[in-house]
Amino acid sequence: MPHARTPFRCSDLAASAVWSMLGAALVIHGCAQTPPAARRDPSAARAPAVVARAPVPAPAAPAPAPVPEPAPAQRRPVFSERPSVPTEEPELRVRIAALRRADPVVRLSHPGGSLRMLGAGLPARPVASPVDVRPTDAGWRVTEGAGTRGARTVDVSLRGPIEFAPPPGARQVTVYDGTSWPGPVRIVPTADGPAALDLVVDVPLERYLPGVLAKELIKSWDPEAFRAQAIAARSFAVCEQAHWKGRRHYDLVAGEASQAWVGEVKDAKPREAVAATRGMLLAFEGRVVPAYYSSTCGGTPANAVESLTHNPHHGIAPLAAGLDGPSAVRTCCDDAPRWRWDQSFTNAEICERLRRWARARLDLDRPAAPGSPPPPPPSDGELALDAPLEALAGISRIDSIEVTASNPAGRPNRVRLQDASGRTLELRAEDFRRAVNFAPEGSPTPKHRLNSSHLAKARVVADRVEFAGRGFGHGVGMCQYGAQDMARGGARAERILATYYPGAAIVRAW
Repeated sequence: MPHARTPFRCSDLAASAVWSMLGAALVIHGCAQTPPAARRDPSAARAPAVVARAPVPAPAAPAPAPVPEPAPAQRRPVFSERPSVPTEEPELRVRIAALRRADPVVRLSHPGGSLRMLGAGLPARPVASPVDVRPTDAGWRVTEGAGTRGARTVDVSLRGPIEFAPPPGARQVTVYDGTSWPGPVRIVPTADGPAALDLVVDVPLERYLPGVLAKELIKSWDPEAFRAQAIAARSFAVCEQAHWKGRRHYDLVAGEASQAWVGEVKDAKPREAVAATRGMLLAFEGRVVPAYYSSTCGGTPANAVESLTHNPHHGIAPLAAGLDGPSAVRTCCDDAPRWRWDQSFTNAEICERLRRWARARLDLDRPAAPGSPPPPPPSDGELALDAPLEALAGISRIDSIEVTASNPAGRPNRVRLQDASGRTLELRAEDFRRAVNFAPEGSPTPKHRLNSSHLAKARVVADRVEFAGRGFGHGVGMCQYGAQDMARGGARAERILATYYPGAAIVRAW
């Protein structure tokens, strides 16, 4: 959560997302177009539930949004169709940490003082917790009772992932970095370096969701906003799981690349919202909608294919509210902390982040050397297909920034930079925001980040770049502050979702 009063955005894509998701990750858009007094009239905001049994197709809806042709790219991701509505609850693989430092040590524990060690070809055996785990050339070095006088270290010959699970009959959580994660934690070596590790948790979708709602929304918000968020987050997770299955060793990231997740939660409100909407998904033309969302749309929605993805299967009416033109401009989130904002960065700071982002993308785009494993697919694999990466990788100063294109609702979707040599570099506005906010894999995201690509002003003044804009997040799909405003006015989750994902239907999948 960016700060105590602002909820997070999905796989920001995702996004986070986060994709991941999507991310993935992150995730906002439009809002009710009635004046404030009417928006807070409960009798005017209520709507009947629109829940059908899967696989009943969605009702007739506006024609899908036109999808622009992708620009030539150095590396094109494989696009998958949106998944059909599932008939049973999926299990998700969620990456909770990416360790990219030399000599990483993973400390895991269990409230009962014991874990089980598992791995391909290994007999399951109990180990005393806390457990410290390090990668070695031959496999893993495991220290039982780490930090105690009875600590004991053993070397485990195992090429591949190692897993630590709660004992049978005990509370089914594993503690890492002070957080209780449901079930086992799997430690996976990756191709990002000789000691690069990912920590992955397998968790049923319904058990996963309360930890998403607890992080994505503010605790005091209305239960109907929580229910709308539960359905959107469930839909996003189903799409991410279907997209990444067989392509990488996790489906979502517990952060901005997909959607925020804090593991097990005790708060009643998110748990009740998940239970009340169990199995409910957003569907369009018989397939699940990747229900992107973000904190604050700033009154103007973005379209998925212009901001987050070149995937033609995402060019659908529920993700293209910005094509409605002036009618999509709303005031749903005008009481959000970042409805309007001003920000300033040093020119050097922005250029450094642009260079790192572009170089990371170029490394992913270059073919792997013969005999070496291919680079892992990026969590934002559908972004930056038309960004001038080679030029951005060497940028040293920005002399000007201007918006060159906006969607029909007026939200910027492309920007042009001019560098110190006079070159002009054009890219998607959302790619620019992600680049400015970039951190390498395994590193924390910068504290000082560009709030959104909904820019009203961008100018270079001496050694600084000044921005004025609206909103927080990418602006596609549900606006979380707008959802809360509608819920506070008496709208139920069904009405909220119909506003932000026009043409989508709610179906109960399991």
